Amino acid sequence: MRDLRTFLLCVVAVAVCCDENGGSSLLEPIDLLPADGEISGWQWDGIPAEATDGATLYDLIDGGAAEFTERGFVSGVLHHYRGTLSTTTSTLELFIADQGSSSNAKSIFDRRADRLPFAQEILIGAANEARIDEATGLDTVVLDFWHDRFYVQATLDNRQVAPDLARQTVVQFAENVSLTIYGG
Repeated sequence: MRDLRTFLLCVVAVAVCCDENGGSSLLEPIDLLPADGEISGWQWDGIPAEATDGATLYDLIDGGAAEFTERGFVSGVLHHYRGTLSTTTSTLELFIADQGSSSNAKSIFDRRADRLPFAQEILIGAANEARIDEATGLDTVVLDFWHDRFYVQATLDNRQVAPDLARQTVVQFAENVSLTIYGG
């Protein structure tokens, strides 16, 4: 009887802590940020800014919060990293939103497709869907994806570096976050 009770408690604990995609339901967006220096050559630039409601999200992403809040926004984080690509100092912006469910995360991903008209699908870590746009902004590379209940966007400015190096950098950040969600 004792073994059965222990087994059932373990099953309940796993069901509460983990979802069907392997990610932990206990993760928050700030938990998904790569640590300072975790990605070689990239350091934190300031402290992460968090949002926990529509008003703070609006302040965080300079408008555009409605499309997130209408699709189940729970919380989010925006953070900047500074690194050197070739000989140019660049900034990468990483935005992560917890949309509360995978259907909401997919919905925001689909909704934002028009912002990246030249995006191409790309495979990223364990992400459900991902795309990269290297042509819309003259000085940016944007990669966004959704995985589990999270929507993630990485934007690298200063395209005065080789395009393959810029692409490699946003992919590296995206894969780090995606695999953290999956392994959460």
